[in-house]
Amino acid sequence: MKVRIELNTMSDVTDFVSIVTAVPGQVYLSDGKHQQICAKSQLGAILAKMEWDEIYCLSDEDISGSIVKWIV
Repeated sequence: MKVRIELNTMSDVTDFVSIVTAVPGQVYLSDGKHQQICAKSQLGAILAKMEWDEIYCLSDEDISGSIVKWIV
């Protein structure tokens, strides 16, 4: 699964990380090009929010129902 998301506030980051941490398996944030970072890391999510123009959530499982709040 690959979906574009937006994390606009620190509350978004905190809530997003809390939800994906409970998801089994790997979940990543990506710039859609070459870089990716663990989505279960609050620091990683903050860096992605600050540095990347677009953020994508990557997961082996379909977690779109859990993160629908941030899907663009």
